[in-house]
Amino acid sequence: GGPAPLDGIARGGYRLVYSEEPSEHFSSSESRRGLTDLWFSLGIVIGRDNALSDVLWEGPAFDVGLTVGNEIIAVNSMEFSRGRIRAAVGRAAEAQSPIKLIVKDGEHYQTLEIPYYGGLRYPHLERNAETPARLDDILATLP
Repeated sequence: GGPAPLDGIARGGYRLVYSEEPSEHFSSSESRRGLTDLWFSLGIVIGRDNALSDVLWEGPAFDVGLTVGNEIIAVNSMEFSRGRIRAAVGRAAEAQSPIKLIVKDGEHYQTLEIPYYGGLRYPHLERNAETPARLDDILATLP
């Protein structure tokens, strides 16, 4: 219900930040698993078959009625692709216009608009020079 417990990370010399570009680790994990992970923007994870494998409770996609198993057919009137949905999230932030999806749920199709304008968001840890790098010290002791 509340914000993430980040005090340990902060005391370890880092802070959580978000950027429009995924980290190398994030991209590698996404590729290896065959997913498109838009958890921190639209609140969804899209599987290999273009179906939603996860939906964030009370996230932007959840709020318009998307659920696990829904298949995304089209994004902004174009056939779905992983690149197109990422580009649509970026364009929505610039144009302040909703992302339009055609979604299949079983035998039913519907058009939905997601009013999300925050752009792509990927988490990163950023070093805080004002605090000792205790996390670095801990990691240095691991085999």
